[in-house]
Amino acid sequence: MLNLDFLCMKTAQDMMACQGTAGDKENVATAGLGVLLENGPYGLMLFLESHSKTGIAGRYKEQLLALCRQELVASYLSGGVPTSSDFQAVTRWLRGLAEDLDRYLFTKRLWQQTLTYARYHAKALGEGSEANQSEAQGEKG
Repeated sequence: MLNLDFLCMKTAQDMMACQGTAGDKENVATAGLGVLLENGPYGLMLFLESHSKTGIAGRYKEQLLALCRQELVASYLSGGVPTSSDFQAVTRWLRGLAEDLDRYLFTKRLWQQTLTYARYHAKALGEGSEANQSEAQGEKG
């Protein structure tokens, strides 16, 4: 049995392995989550492709696609999830995915859970570093 929630957690943690501040990572995850909820997976990929913080957004896009390439997830989606971040390949894949509403909504829900975890993970990283800075300053004083 495949624990999809575990895959979402793992992917969210992997998303944090990129350059940028915890605040920027949280902001991209929050904004991306809003776009996903309002405009779906296609809108999210457009947002991530065009976002100005391309290092963070690029990592998020890469990890969300990797989540869909997980063996059992990919077998359910049955559409050849792109192995690269080639924008044209991603949009073709999403267009094909959208032809099956169940699979499209499944992807949306997976990505929603993953971005929610990424958002909170980034927030926890930011708060942890702020607490560490405060402790360090307190020890100096």
